[in-house]
Amino acid sequence: MNDYRPKIAIIGGIETGKTSTIQMLWEESIYDYCCQDQIHNFSVSEMVDGRDIVDFEVYELPRINYTSDSWIDKPSVRTRLEEADVILYVLTCDEVAINSRRNYLQTIFETINLKENVVFLIAFGMADWVLFPEEASNFEVPEVFEVKLPQIKTLLKKVQLVYTEFASFIKYDPTFSVASVVPYSNVVKWNLDELKYQIWNGLVLAINNDVFDDSLPTVVLSGKTGCGKTSTINAIWNGNLATSRVASCTKFPAVIRVSDVFNGQKVVFNLVDLPGIAESLEANSLYWDFYYKFIKKASLLLCLTQADRRAYKQDQLYYGDLITNKILRKDQNIVLGINQADLLFKSSEHLDGIDLHSIDDDDVIIHDKIKDFYDNVYAEIFDGFDNVTKDSVVIYSVLQRWHLNNLKSKIYNLIF
Repeated sequence: MNDYRPKIAIIGGIETGKTSTIQMLWEESIYDYCCQDQIHNFSVSEMVDGRDIVDFEVYELPRINYTSDSWIDKPSVRTRLEEADVILYVLTCDEVAINSRRNYLQTIFETINLKENVVFLIAFGMADWVLFPEEASNFEVPEVFEVKLPQIKTLLKKVQLVYTEFASFIKYDPTFSVASVVPYSNVVKWNLDELKYQIWNGLVLAINNDVFDDSLPTVVLSGKTGCGKTSTINAIWNGNLATSRVASCTKFPAVIRVSDVFNGQKVVFNLVDLPGIAESLEANSLYWDFYYKFIKKASLLLCLTQADRRAYKQDQLYYGDLITNKILRKDQNIVLGINQADLLFKSSEHLDGIDLHSIDDDDVIIHDKIKDFYDNVYAEIFDGFDNVTKDSVVIYSVLQRWHLNNLKSKIYNLIF
């Protein structure tokens, strides 16, 4: 497991809700606390979807005084900002001086050395003042509430306005977008999951950047949700990534640095487990940046499917898009993996299938599956890719640990 502890710096003006936001997000996950130089330091250990337990630090910095430079003149404030992997700027939905806030923060950022891959998020709080203005003005908390379309439209306009003002911050954070401005409410516990998701995204990015080594070969696993990408990693490389039979566990890419022995020599490479394709339309749109970033760097792409699937339209669209946009190139190594071969042998006579170790390598069912898989699907997808042939196909079973060495050897022979 990676030992890197990402750091989150939370900043904002007076009465913006920094402390209450920390409590709402992590109160049950904080295991240590200290305060030094007016900076509140929370040590957090939290289950991040698809990543198991992640340990990280949350720093609540002193409130910003927008009329003075005294805030950034404090060495401890400057240090925490420069060390931060994620900067969470808490701004309220009733803020009227957005332009001046932007100018102040931009001046600060220009005077310090932010991390190259820092993630900048705007926590756009107190959304209840927009969603439920009457109750909020009377300091009431609706026990049952319905978010109505006119209020949502008003809130989204405010979000767009904030994003437009801060759009230039893309020079500090290349991933900064309108999704980086997250409206939420602590009072009615609204949209906190989305805020946490965006923070998790920054944490995982920091961990992956710490692990990923551009000088090493990179193996990337890609395929539909449920085809067994993560379980394949766990089985072949003794990983301990989270898996589930009922839900997609890989919500973010997992980057692992693998050390192994091949042909008597030590080999080291990056191994990347991508979120599954075709999980949902919303998920696909969130994951595209992950797909593009890591597949473009792949020395070898392992395209996975499962043996009992016959619907490949999503695969065709997915890989076609990667090829059209020159993310997936003809000079990259590609292996076509078929997991769960045991599913091919289930029948009324053999409800649990058969022992795959008892069949011959030229078994007719296995042979026909490989032929159907390649001839009717992937030969068309990878038309013009001279290095993708029927020999690129490896069928195996994680459940029965069958042909795992065949898959591993195929990968190693191509990249080493």
